[in-house]
Amino acid sequence: MIKRIVFVSIFQPGWGGGHGRVAQETAEYFAAERDGACEVALICPGERTELVAGPNGLRLFFVQSTGEGHFRVPLLSQANLKRIQAFLESFRPDVIHAHDPVLLSLMVQVWAGMAGVPFVYTAHELPSKILAFGALDVVKVPMGLVEPVAQRFLSDFYRNCDAVVALNPIVAQNIREFGYGGRLLVIPNGRLLARYSGCRTAILAQSPKILIFVGFIAERKDQHYLLEVMEHLPPGYSLRLVGEPLDPAYEERLRAYAREHHLDSVEFCGRVRHESMPAHYEAAHVLVSASKMEVQSLVVIEALASGTPVVGLSNETVDELVDEMVGARLLKEASPAEFAAAVERLCGLPQTDYDRMCQRARERVRHLDWSNVAAALIDAYGALAEQKAAARAATRAWRPRALRLISKVRQVPRRTWLFAGLTVAASLFVYFSQRRRS
Repeated sequence: MIKRIVFVSIFQPGWGGGHGRVAQETAEYFAAERDGACEVALICPGERTELVAGPNGLRLFFVQSTGEGHFRVPLLSQANLKRIQAFLESFRPDVIHAHDPVLLSLMVQVWAGMAGVPFVYTAHELPSKILAFGALDVVKVPMGLVEPVAQRFLSDFYRNCDAVVALNPIVAQNIREFGYGGRLLVIPNGRLLARYSGCRTAILAQSPKILIFVGFIAERKDQHYLLEVMEHLPPGYSLRLVGEPLDPAYEERLRAYAREHHLDSVEFCGRVRHESMPAHYEAAHVLVSASKMEVQSLVVIEALASGTPVVGLSNETVDELVDEMVGARLLKEASPAEFAAAVERLCGLPQTDYDRMCQRARERVRHLDWSNVAAALIDAYGALAEQKAAARAATRAWRPRALRLISKVRQVPRRTWLFAGLTVAASLFVYFSQRRRS
């Protein structure tokens, strides 16, 4: 039976977009909904290294970090590494579940390998395109310089996992093609669907008809395409872009384009607290997505759960969840004019047909409630823990302490130790460089 779980995230609570929210909400759900059966901890960046009591008994182990906004670099000093190790040894987790392949997750993965604790990783990216998921919007480095190293690092990280979670079959296939041959679990992201079930259906007679995009303002999300869509829509439509920029220069280009083309009905809403999002979905007639790569978009799931139809270009999430029954799925090559025509078609439906589409949208994602996802995870954790316990029992023998330590060290591959050492060095360099600037 699983009694203690540690989750690991590169993001502070409340940051990191959908990726960060999944890690935080998974930990919070297990802490709150398992009837006290599990003790749960979340290791993540913070202002200082400390253990803090979170909601419903969740333990938050913050590691002193530097940086602003979503991405913060932890200080992987000898003192902090010892405190992480001491916490893990005292907490004695039955399983560790990471949501990132770098920094804190790598350090904890090394500890898990030495301690013989099952280590699970949820892939929020396509491994073959790891750098395309926002990293190069934050760190301006030529892809050709870092991609080979990133691919080798990720391959090593995968091999050290006892199980990798793919969010859907498309991602699972990509992980296999990447070369991972270990245990692969297909378990989707979960959502608290009750948060969205009370949203009312939009009224089509309302003017303007509101289109909404939610997410980072970034080139991968291609909001420029959505601005071009607005040029092909008649008067009476508005577009709300909800989210903050990963690259402020890109947002400024979007604003300039909107001004030059007199797109007065485009609103840049900035960052909105997640708790306020149901009201935004409720006000919208259609959620629009021009992104051509989304592993499993929480925004699409939330929009459907709120009864908001989705029009999107083909990507991993749209292909999985969207069709003519709940909106419109277009080819990646669809023109802005074709996209606009699909939006007009939905907004031109009789209200009764639109209402039925909204109800089908809710039903489409009903299986993604956290209760179902958590049950699948706990079954997987139990199987992995039993397997690890059996392996430890089969190899248990009395040995001098020095030999036991050597044996533990050898359980972690040499290349992993190299990557861990480079990670520590990089974190120290970034941390103290930031402090000098400030």
